[in-house]
Amino acid sequence: MEQVFENSFQKILYFFHFIARAFLIAILCMMLLIVLIFFLYLGDILITGGSATPLFSTYIVVSESMVPTIDVNDAIVVKRENDRNYNIGDIITFNSSIENYEGEAVTHRIVNKESATSDSSIYTTKGDNNSRIDPATVRTESIYGKVLFKIPNLGTIQSFFAKPSNFFISLIIPAMIVILYDIGRILFIMNRRRES
Repeated sequence: MEQVFENSFQKILYFFHFIARAFLIAILCMMLLIVLIFFLYLGDILITGGSATPLFSTYIVVSESMVPTIDVNDAIVVKRENDRNYNIGDIITFNSSIENYEGEAVTHRIVNKESATSDSSIYTTKGDNNSRIDPATVRTESIYGKVLFKIPNLGTIQSFFAKPSNFFISLIIPAMIVILYDIGRILFIMNRRRES
């Protein structure tokens, strides 16, 4: 069913109403997602007793070592697994012991796996875009998890919102849309009352 408008002012009001409603629905969805994630983490803490590594983690990729599989500024979602679930060919994120990257989260592909104990292994990793394997091996205890999926270019958005001025602007613009919509509605109602 097509909307019929008496004048252009009603079209503008309808447009602002649509934008405000879409914005509020997006906020509601984000809040529901945050609540879901909270309960997922709470359940994980209760089940595992508060493991040092969360069940799910997200990272923004900042190097070209995994191009073209994972590009710079892609976000990756990582899931903690047991040692037996990490296999050759899997992409993992781990706490690096490589010189110049020590203590940083690195995401590379497993190219070799050797058993160390019954519940721990030693892995050899390599970035898809690197010509050589990583100089240091990775123990199971250093692995944050296996990459489940990537979200292309989410890091670009994160970088935008990391700047205080951009974050402020992203709050002001939707607020102004809602305010302008409300002012327009008030003017429209006052105009109708004058006419009748």
